[in-house]
Amino acid sequence: MLATRAIDRGGVVVNINTLKVLQGRRKLMALIQINAKKEINGVEKTATISYDFGENTADAVKKFGDDTVFSNFRANAKITAQGAMRRMLEDGKTQAEITERMKSWKPGVALERVVDPVAALLGRWDSYSEAEKAEILKKLKTK
Repeated sequence: MLATRAIDRGGVVVNINTLKVLQGRRKLMALIQINAKKEINGVEKTATISYDFGENTADAVKKFGDDTVFSNFRANAKITAQGAMRRMLEDGKTQAEITERMKSWKPGVALERVVDPVAALLGRWDSYSEAEKAEILKKLKTK
């Protein structure tokens, strides 16, 4: 089974390929191939490792301990929650709206996004240059 996803962590793009090593019907281990790229002094450097994180949560707890598995889960869930909150800020949501919306948030379950285009534009308005603002206003006036 092969699955791929990319994660951007502070300018380092990590591609993760999940490879399960099987012998007959018995699983020997679950290897994750981790590729990292980083530009250093104008030269792109790469590295690859294979690591066995375990087959499932119970296996990971056996290998690394409950505290390690939970702290890594919590750290990843916090980053996911921050991403959802940032999207809401970009959409012009208030603190109260974000607080209310996040009450139903669960790690691993995507929040439904309803985008109000006016609120989204207003939420990003200050980040636009004067030229960009003028172009947006010009387009709005012709509609």
